[in-house]
Amino acid sequence: MARRILVVSPHPDDETVGCGGALRLHVLAGAEVRVVFLTSGEAGGHGLGPDETRRTREAEAAAAAAALGLAGIEFWRLPDGRLTATRATSARLSELISTFRPDVIYVPHDGEQHPDHRAAARLVHRATARLDGGAARPRVLMFEVWTPLGELDELVDISPVIDAKLTAIRLYASQCRVLRFDDALAGLARYRGEMHSWPGGDYAEAYREPRW
Repeated sequence: MARRILVVSPHPDDETVGCGGALRLHVLAGAEVRVVFLTSGEAGGHGLGPDETRRTREAEAAAAAAALGLAGIEFWRLPDGRLTATRATSARLSELISTFRPDVIYVPHDGEQHPDHRAAARLVHRATARLDGGAARPRVLMFEVWTPLGELDELVDISPVIDAKLTAIRLYASQCRVLRFDDALAGLARYRGEMHSWPGGDYAEAYREPRW
C-alpha cells in the first residue's frame, strides 16, 4: 500500500481536477499526501492582476487541500504560462523526491494541451532520472486535465469520494466562475466510470504510466 504520495501540479486546481478522487482515497487509507504547486496560476485571474490572483488561488488551494485532507502543500511560484523544466528546478524536485521518498508521483500527462502541463511532465521525468540508481523509484501516474487520455493504464473507482472531489473543485471559486470545472469533471468521471471502470462504480479517474 502506498504510504507517501507526491503531486506535481502546474497550477492550483490541477491536482484536484486531475486526481482529487485518488488523493482522497489515499488519505482515507492513511497515506501522507503532499502537493507541489509549480506556479500559483497568477496568469489566470480572468481580469484580476497577477498579485491578487496569486493570493486568491493560493488561498483556494489551501482550502481545497483541507477539504481533501492533504498533509501539506507548497508553492514554488515559478512563472505561470512560461513553465520550463530547467536544470535547477529538476534538481530541486529530485531533492524533494529523495527526501520525501514518495511511493507514487502524480503529474499531468505529457500530451496535455496546456504547455505548462507538458512542462510539469518533463520536469518529473528529468527529476526522477537524477535519482540515485540504488534507490527505489516512485511509480509515476499521469492524469488528464485539459486533454483526455487516449491510452489508459489504470482506472481508479472514485465513486465513494466523488462528492468530496466536487466540493474541493468548487473551492476554486475564481476558476469555476469562468469555467464550470465541477460540471465538466463530474461528466468526465461519470464517462470513465460507465465506459471503462467495469466492474466498478459510477465514477472513475483515468491514469497512464509514462513511456519514458
